[in-house]
Amino acid sequence: MRERILKETVSLIRQKGFSFTVADLAKNLGTSKRTIYRCFASKDEIIEAIIKDVTERISAKEKEIAGRNDWSVPEKIRRILCYVPAEFALMHPPLFSDLKKHHYRQWEILDDFLKNEWSTVRRLMDEGIKQGALRPVDVEVFIDLYLGAVSRIFDPGSAPRETMTVGQQLQAAVDILLNGIVSRSEKGE
Repeated sequence: MRERILKETVSLIRQKGFSFTVADLAKNLGTSKRTIYRCFASKDEIIEAIIKDVTERISAKEKEIAGRNDWSVPEKIRRILCYVPAEFALMHPPLFSDLKKHHYRQWEILDDFLKNEWSTVRRLMDEGIKQGALRPVDVEVFIDLYLGAVSRIFDPGSAPRETMTVGQQLQAAVDILLNGIVSRSEKGE
């Protein structure tokens, strides 16, 4: 039942944002609020379970990608930075500001994860620099630039890009960070 609740919650978030009620959730599940409250103490707890599940899957995916021997270091970095769990890939940025507005503590968990879990990327960047696959850049500045892009993508005050999903915006930002804006012909490649 717990998994059904989480799955249906993600579906409701896509439809209504975070303004759905536990009564809405119960109705969609064809069950009572009491049944939901047997599994979770509150709506916040449901949201937190989703966030923790997402961050655990991101960490597992990072390890999986980093362990691939058939990909170059730049490809591994690209895939890690562009990875967005399926539940979030099709969402538009206003939903994330909605999370911050209505469930701030749960937003902090996600935000803290995004700001602090960089050991795999740091290791890969150091490896890529040593191999000559990456230019010798300041890794911390690169991470700060990426976090700035992510923050801007999720910022409700930034220019709306409703034609692009979160996943598409991340891919565009990572492409610019890894490849720059100068064409190969201008670089002399």
